[in-house]
Amino acid sequence: MDLSRTRDSTGKEDQLTASRSRVADAFSLGVILIMASLAWHAANGKWTTDSWKLPTRYLEPEYSDFIGTCGSTKAMATGQFLPYGVKTVSDLGAPGTADWNRSPTPEEALCAVEAGFTRLFGLFIGFNLVALLGHLAAAAMFYAVARSENCSTAWAGVAALAFGLAPYLFAESPHHLNCQYVWYIPLFLVVWKWIATEPGIEIGSRRFWQAIGIGFLTGLQNPYYTFIFCQLVLLGAMVAAWRSRSRAALLAAGAIIGAAAFAFLLGNLDTLTYRMLHGAGGQPVVAQREYRWMDIYGFKLVDLFIPSITHHSATLAKFGIAHRQASVLNDEEGCAYLGIVGGVSLLFLVGAAVRALLDGKLPAVPMAAWQVLWIVLFFNTGGLNSTVAAFTGFTLFRTACRYSVVILAIVLLYAAQRLSAWQRDATRRMSADTLQIGLITAVSGLCLLILWDQVPRSPTAEQQATIAQQVAADRDFVASIEQALPAKAMVFQLPVMDGSPLPGVPSSDHFRPYLYSKQLHFSHGALRGSDVHQWQQAVQQQLLNGATLNQQTQQIQFDQNSVGAAVEAMRNRGFAAIYVNRNGFPDRGKGLEKSLLELGSTKPPIDSAAGDLVCIPLEKH
Repeated sequence: MDLSRTRDSTGKEDQLTASRSRVADAFSLGVILIMASLAWHAANGKWTTDSWKLPTRYLEPEYSDFIGTCGSTKAMATGQFLPYGVKTVSDLGAPGTADWNRSPTPEEALCAVEAGFTRLFGLFIGFNLVALLGHLAAAAMFYAVARSENCSTAWAGVAALAFGLAPYLFAESPHHLNCQYVWYIPLFLVVWKWIATEPGIEIGSRRFWQAIGIGFLTGLQNPYYTFIFCQLVLLGAMVAAWRSRSRAALLAAGAIIGAAAFAFLLGNLDTLTYRMLHGAGGQPVVAQREYRWMDIYGFKLVDLFIPSITHHSATLAKFGIAHRQASVLNDEEGCAYLGIVGGVSLLFLVGAAVRALLDGKLPAVPMAAWQVLWIVLFFNTGGLNSTVAAFTGFTLFRTACRYSVVILAIVLLYAAQRLSAWQRDATRRMSADTLQIGLITAVSGLCLLILWDQVPRSPTAEQQATIAQQVAADRDFVASIEQALPAKAMVFQLPVMDGSPLPGVPSSDHFRPYLYSKQLHFSHGALRGSDVHQWQQAVQQQLLNGATLNQQTQQIQFDQNSVGAAVEAMRNRGFAAIYVNRNGFPDRGKGLEKSLLELGSTKPPIDSAAGDLVCIPLEKH
């Protein structure tokens, strides 16, 4: 026998098999991305050029952070807010400039991506593209990780589609893109497996440097995900160290967590350096919220199974609405729902773990089950996360319902691995044709189920028209102001806001005119507690001195002397107009508008077509 020819033949067969596998992967991934893209288009009604020019959400109260995100994105696109650099916005914070250098922005790499797309395509088209890319990146990375973990193309594809179209991603878009971008979370599963199982992560090995790279990448992203990544790396290492009676795993874990911490510090080096050189300005490094949000937005098992209110099934949607109306503690826009595929995968994992425990086979409990258990124990409402917050006041990770997406990744990979193992075993028991027909039927059915269950209903024509009208009203309103005022004119915005919402006015609402302005300088954006912000509040207080509510007309009656003094203070600092959000006043600003006009303004007020905003030009001395 010619052994050299046999080896050559075997080598060619291996190359051919590898080539076919790559082609199959490329085809499967391509199909998944096309399906995910079409599903996103359907969920957001983005089928025409005009629809792409509009945001998917705008003034809905539950998505109010979107306006603020747009504001910071515009500042970056215009070069005034530099990722990893100076963050001084000259078009905000009048009569000064908005100094945002003291406030950390952990996800500045993502911010740079948003700014780049915005600069290339415009604000809303750029946002839509970034949101779509978030879904596609999540699906693609999950597929790659699943294939590396010995999942078949079929089951890796189904799991990747379920992850890329996770209800969580839709719920966090477009107002929380930093939460929606979960594409790197599947990499956590790889590192957690490496650190906790044999042969472990040897210092200096290729696996070690890959884990270090994943840790560094994670540290540049959302701190929520960095936190759970580091927790389970450490816990996995502790288990491995206890099992092997060796510190090697702990050393590796320390290096990985250190890489994440280094990346986090590097990403905030600009802020930390600025605070050291110029002082903290009374601003905390990490802003803390009220403890009650730990309860309201804490992780709750029941939320994993409560369908979205935009579900395609009217029955399930009504159930979701009824639950949210009955519950005091609700998740963030329905983000915790795992979907039917994810929920069944979780139950499948729980069943395997319970069976192993009942059989007295503790080592047979899947590692994924322990990971899920830790997340539940730590982040459940009233759990360890809440306990730490109660005694320390550290409430950074208050929205623990966001960890549902981590559980989704864990259970989807587990299910894909088990089904892939069943598929390989079935090849020895079933004919190829029967297996193929069954597999195609199952995969097709599950993909259709994912599209029906996880993708929100398309917005109605009325909803899209409302967004179009709101955007047009704001854009035309700002254009009218710019036509009436000189370039770089300063506009004083009322009510004065400090980043917290007021009754009727979301926290970021004052950024609306800035989104469309080309040459105006708005007062909003001054740092809370700064000299400029304190001056703004003092002027507002002067304006309100002596104001009373007429019970008969339900209109606020202002003291003209106080109003005159406040306006004079504005003029002395160079302001050319007063912008009023009517929703911030119980009489919708009618009393204030009347009082300002009585001061002798000859220029007519500028009203928004939506009726919620008015701008009153000030006469020069």
